[in-house]
Amino acid sequence: MSRSRLKILFAANPEIAIPALRAVAETFEVVGVLTNPDRPSGRGRNLVPPPIKEEALNLNLQVIQAEKLTKAVREEVALLGVNFLISFACGHYFGPKFLDLFSEGSVNIHPSLLPKYRGSAPIQFAILEGDRETGISIQRIAAEIDSGNILSSVVFELDGTETTASLSDKVAHMVPSLLIETLDNLTQGRIEEVVQEHEKATFTRLLTKEDGVIDWSEGCQTIDSKIRAFIPWPRATTTFEGVPLAITGVTGYRLDSEVNHLEPGRVVALVKKRGLEVVCGDGVIYLSRLHMAQKREMESSAFVNGNPQIIGTILGS
Repeated sequence: MSRSRLKILFAANPEIAIPALRAVAETFEVVGVLTNPDRPSGRGRNLVPPPIKEEALNLNLQVIQAEKLTKAVREEVALLGVNFLISFACGHYFGPKFLDLFSEGSVNIHPSLLPKYRGSAPIQFAILEGDRETGISIQRIAAEIDSGNILSSVVFELDGTETTASLSDKVAHMVPSLLIETLDNLTQGRIEEVVQEHEKATFTRLLTKEDGVIDWSEGCQTIDSKIRAFIPWPRATTTFEGVPLAITGVTGYRLDSEVNHLEPGRVVALVKKRGLEVVCGDGVIYLSRLHMAQKREMESSAFVNGNPQIIGTILGS
C-alpha cells in the first residue's frame, strides 16, 4: 500500500480533531468528512455546525452529515470512492456493513492508553481518577468499542493541574505527528499490531450535569479532580443562597485535620492569590473562579466584592 492509494474518509465532530484533519489533508488524500448534523444551540436555538464541519469546508472537503449510518448514508459514502477510514471522537458506531466500504482498513484515535478507559470520556476519567500519566492510542476499529489492535501509542505525564479543556488541547496537538507516522508505517508495512489485554479493560461513560454536583464531605483530591475534569462541561456545581453556582477554576487544596470541626462546604476566607477557601472532608480547597446562574463568570475576589456574605456561609446547603 502507498500513500497515494489511500482515499480517506475522516469521521469526527469536536474541535479536538481539527489539527489531525489538517495534518492528514496536507499529507494524504481526504475525499470526505463524516460528521453529525448541525444542532440547535444557545438561547436563540440557532443551528450550529460541528467544529470539524467548519474546518472541512475551509479545506474545501466534501462533508456528509448523518445522525445514523443508514443505507442511504453508506451509499453516499461509497460514491466518494473511499477505501480508508479515520475516526476521532466521532460518536458513531461503525457496523460491519459500513466498515466493508473501506478495503484498506479503518483506524480510531483514542485519547487513553488502551485498554484503559474505553468509551466516550477517557480524558475526563483520567483526571477524575487522579492519574499521573495518560496517553493516546491509535487502534484498528473492531466490532466491540475500543477493543481493536493497537497500531501505535504515546505516553505522557500529568501534573495534577490539567482540566479537560487543557488536556484536550494537548491531545489535539499531539495527535497529528503520531497519526501521520502511523499511517506512513502502515502504508509501508512497518506496523506490528498489538492485541489489547482485554481482561484489563476499564470503561468510561457519558457524564451528566448531575455528575457535577459537589459533595463537600468528600476528600479534597476528589473534589479538586471533579472540578478540573468538568471544565468546560458539564462543570462542577454547588449552590449559594439557593442559586446554582458553577466552580470554573481551582488552585489546589490543603489537607488539614484541624478543620474537621467545621461543616463541609463552609467558606472560611478569601485567600490572596488562591481564591475562596472552602472546607472539604479532609481539608480545604481553593476556588479561583465562579459562575453564578444568570451572572457572568468571574474571579473569586470579584465575586466576594459583590457578594461579601459568602464568607462564612455553607455552600450547597
